[in-house]
Parts: sequence; structure tokens; C-alpha cells
Amino acid sequence: MNRRFIVLGGCGAIGRVVVRDLLESHRANQITVADFRPVTLIRSQRVKTVFADARRADLRGHDVVINCTQHNFNLHVMRAALRDRVHYIDLGGLFMWTRRQLKLHRSFERAGLTAVLGMGCAPGIVNVMARALSPKRSVKIRVATKDFNPAPGFPYSAQTIREELTLTAWIVKGGKFKEMPPRTGWERMKFPAPVGWQWLVRTRHSEVATLPVTFGLRECDFKVGFDRQFVRDVMAGKIPNQPVDRGRPDDYEIARVVADGRVMECHARSRKHASAGDVDTGCPPSIVAQMIVTGQITQRGVLPPEVAVPMEPFFKELAKRGMEIRS
Repeated sequence: MNRRFIVLGGCGAIGRVVVRDLLESHRANQITVADFRPVTLIRSQRVKTVFADARRADLRGHDVVINCTQHNFNLHVMRAALRDRVHYIDLGGLFMWTRRQLKLHRSFERAGLTAVLGMGCAPGIVNVMARALSPKRSVKIRVATKDFNPAPGFPYSAQTIREELTLTAWIVKGGKFKEMPPRTGWERMKFPAPVGWQWLVRTRHSEVATLPVTFGLRECDFKVGFDRQFVRDVMAGKIPNQPVDRGRPDDYEIARVVADGRVMECHARSRKHASAGDVDTGCPPSIVAQMIVTGQITQRGVLPPEVAVPMEPFFKELAKRGMEIRS
């Protein structure tokens, strides 16, 4: 039986990883690469490439859509998934979009469909790690990368980076959601080798929209490792709109969850054609999409990763792809 997936934004940095992972995971997987600027990535009878506009995507004939477009298209794609009776996964809604998307829960539930919101690394892997730690009061998420590539560059979508660093950040303090000024809360933290000491800053992120609600947390926040000069360059408009080809990736990323003082981490290494951040962001939605079509995920509605994703099978699939969960 063929398993039919459509990857919107499939020609982008993350979409390419999703497509390759789907292709390599199972010979029954059939993949449609849909993009506003389509290019042929992989020559295979199981992969076809088509033009698509995320605002009016045609998803008919597929089992799951993996939405790798910018978060401002998420609601458009979700409504298309409902119309065409297709399960849905995305990479996150930068807090506010996630909150709006959750309002479609009953519509997806009634349609017998599953939508998993924010199924990359952070959000995504970190949400599932948080569930594994069974938090009672507090969850702190910290993500840092060590890049050994001397060529200048940036880790993911320029638009998303700018929004993370310019929009107010949401935290939970004393059991209440609270807005914080952008680019605040700098702290220096030590990670295991080879990442080492890194400066981290608070940014707006989707995990904070769901984890406190799921677990009834009193405290929750997210911080990511950005070089201070890089942040200044972003604010000065000195980074390009598109990633620059830097040759072979050479980096290492650690996503850390601290829940009530207990720590769990996901370690990811770069591959020949993908950075560590692309690997740990692009593989999880492929894994979860396949869990939906094989019946490992049966819950319907609009769900965050910590609710939808079975922990042990998910961690085993990460390990197969070279990502290590440490606690």
C-alpha cells in the first residue's frame, strides 16, 4: 500500500531534508514536492515536483501534508487540509499563529483528521522530551549550536530570525502568560562538547504556547544561542533574505529541556548536505507523518507534539537518523 505525502515548501532547506527522509524511510512512500519555486531535487519514480501556492494549495490524493512554508501560511494550509481530508503537520507558528491554529481542533476532530503543530526540533523534539520528564512546575528550553564552518551564514529562515528577534517574547511566570521585550534575558550557559559555552537570548517561540497548558506549568521560557554580533547584524539589516551556499555543513546542535531541575538533551550532527539544525528540524515531521499513516498516532484533532507523539517509538526513530537523546 502506497503512503502519499505532499511537502509544501519542499524545495527549501528544511523541506529538502523532509523529502529525502521520506524517500529513504520506506519504499512505499510516494512524495509530492510542492513549491512556489519548484526545482527537481531528487530523480526518483517515487518523487514528483509541482508548483504550489500555499495560499490555495491543492492537497487532494495525499494522506499527509507536511507544511514547511513560513508560519503566516499555516492557517491557509490547515484549511486546505480540512477541505481535502488530509492530515497536517507543520514546523511551528511562532506562538501567536499556533494559538490561532489550535482553535481548529474540533473541526479536525470531527473530520477524523490529525494536525500536529510545531513538529521540528524546537518546537517538536523538545516538546516530546518535556513530556518524557513529566514536569510539574517548570520547563526551560535552551538550544545552542557550534558551527565549525568558517564561511558566514545563518541557521534558518531569515524572516523567522528577524521576527524572533524583533517581536515580543512570551514566557509563563507565576502561572500566567507574560510578554517580554525582544532580545532580553541574555545568559551564558555551558553545553557538552563540542558546543561548550554559549550566549543565549530569549525569543518568541511556539513551545511556550502549548507546554504550560498541557502540563499546568508555573514557569516556562525559551532561549536560543545567537552570537551577539549576529544579533546586531540582524537588527542592522545586514543578513541576506536567502541562505548563502557555504559548502559542506559542519556543525553540532544541542536542544536542552530542563524540567523541574531534571535535564534531557537531543544531540544532532551535520550531514553531507544538511546542517545539524536542518537534520533535527527536517527529520521529525517525516517521522511523525509516517506514524500517522501507519496508525501509530490515532488521536484526532489539532494537537501539540507533547500530546500527539508516542515518546519511545519517536526517540528510536531519531536514533536511527543519528540523533541522540541524553538524560
